[in-house]
Amino acid sequence: IGLLSISKSSNDKQGISLKGPFTSLASFLKNKDTITNRFSSQDVLAWNESASLPLLPSPISAEVFGQLRKSPWLGLKEVGQWRARPDRELDATNQVNLMDFSEDCPEGFWKVYKGASFDLWNPDTGEYNSWADPKIVLPWLQNKRLNALKSTRDSVHKEFSKEYIENKNTLSVLKARVAFRDVTNRTNTRTVIACLLPPNTLITNKGPVLMFPRGDEKDEAYLLGVLSSIPLDWYARLYVETNVNFFILNPFPIPRPERSNPLWQRAVHLSGRLACPDERFADWASAVGVNYGVLDTNDKQDKIYELDAVVALLYGLSETQLVHIFETFHSNWDFKTRLESTLDHFNRLSKLGK
Repeated sequence: IGLLSISKSSNDKQGISLKGPFTSLASFLKNKDTITNRFSSQDVLAWNESASLPLLPSPISAEVFGQLRKSPWLGLKEVGQWRARPDRELDATNQVNLMDFSEDCPEGFWKVYKGASFDLWNPDTGEYNSWADPKIVLPWLQNKRLNALKSTRDSVHKEFSKEYIENKNTLSVLKARVAFRDVTNRTNTRTVIACLLPPNTLITNKGPVLMFPRGDEKDEAYLLGVLSSIPLDWYARLYVETNVNFFILNPFPIPRPERSNPLWQRAVHLSGRLACPDERFADWASAVGVNYGVLDTNDKQDKIYELDAVVALLYGLSETQLVHIFETFHSNWDFKTRLESTLDHFNRLSKLGK
């Protein structure tokens, strides 16, 4: 149930204010008269392509939302900035003829991932959609992007040079790349599930990949780190219901500091190291400037907590706002230890500047 109040006025209080959602009559009566931030119509139209409104967990959330929204869109298209766009490698239905559903992987075939094949900082859960013969699927993928280059339809492949597209060795499936789960839920323990996939694998539309017409492996590591953080996930949960659709993903606010910013450098290092658990990622790790290999459990958790702190600082969040994100992130989750560790890193790193 949504309640909307509209008035025509010439006074200074133009724009909109948001309250709710309320989960009980008691919470409604307690907070219905609370004064909240007012957003201008220009702000609302800049949040996303559809002017859809966020589901703010509390009146204070509007302030946090406003701070996060100061960062530009993930899909920003600006000269001199990295550029990322989602793309589907294989469609689970339309390309079923390219897949083998045998119980065991046939010799020489590649794994075909689905959403459940990866998790946060885990590129291989052992669950797969199927298998595929690279001798068949690679020519199909090459032909697909060649056709996209000629088509009048908008496609990420058209943002690459003709020479790049015609070079079969530049197919994205031949190298590590970032993917995210399409199917999710804002009430899950995590909503945005992104991961670096190993090379020589394929994935269905349930795990779109992020292609970079402009940018390098360090930019990939940076974006992966932000997408895997609690602050970004908190924002995503304001909009996501059951899917991270492209029209939801593209407007995600992503800070874009200079590469000389020590916080950017730290985010790249932490994310790059967390993303590379084995030798399959050796080339990508080398390009980012990190080691690869299995991390000690405690060390891995500490890096994840530090990354949350780094991303919070890149967003320009205050300590109070960061605490609010943890307190309202998920119902009944035990966040005390994680928050304490994140705040320790937050206060230490805040000296590096924003």
